[in-house]
Amino acid sequence: MDKQLYELSFWIKLDSDPEKEINSIIDLINKNKGEIIYIDIAKKKELAYPVKKEKIGYFSYLVFKINKESIEKINKELLVAKNLLRHLIVKRKELTPKEKS
Repeated sequence: MDKQLYELSFWIKLDSDPEKEINSIIDLINKNKGEIIYIDIAKKKELAYPVKKEKIGYFSYLVFKINKESIEKINKELLVAKNLLRHLIVKRKELTPKEKS
């Protein structure tokens, strides 16, 4: 089965360690036989509106390849992650020039 390209964007709680949370997401993707292509450094940002009573958090995203059957498993595990405020997984067609370098 061919692996497809996906982007996972997510917000991390401000009182969490963003590096630790990103590493746990990477481990989750690797556990499901995914391949990380690009990781954006977490940046402290203000949310457009409060999410779970939080107004500021760390925003990051990563691009990875994985079988589409594994996306549902990853999504379910991210839904119960305590330190993630919100996440979104979308299918990508190609990498941006920034992600290719």
